[in-house]
Amino acid sequence: MIAQDMGIDPKTLRKHFSRELSSGRVFMVGEMLDILHRRAREGHVPSVKALLDRYEDVAPTAPRNREASDQGDAEDDKPLGKKEQARLEAQQMPDNYGDIFNRMKGRH
Repeated sequence: MIAQDMGIDPKTLRKHFSRELSSGRVFMVGEMLDILHRRAREGHVPSVKALLDRYEDVAPTAPRNREASDQGDAEDDKPLGKKEQARLEAQQMPDNYGDIFNRMKGRH
């Protein structure tokens, strides 16, 4: 549809824009999340709620109080496997966290 709209052959479009076609959705979702984060930091309540909804869909919820976390099974004392350790590390915010577009300069 894009090639037709531009009046070019689809193969030409794929040849010159394959990266954009394959990662365009990821880029746009990142851009939207960056806007939501910026608005949430400004105190925009609907943006905060939208972010919380997205995070609840992808991240496990933590116990709300200390008592709930202290009531774990004996399984909690077992060492973590590689996948579980990687999952926990992925939830930690890196020191260089900031605007996604500052880190993407020169890529697009």
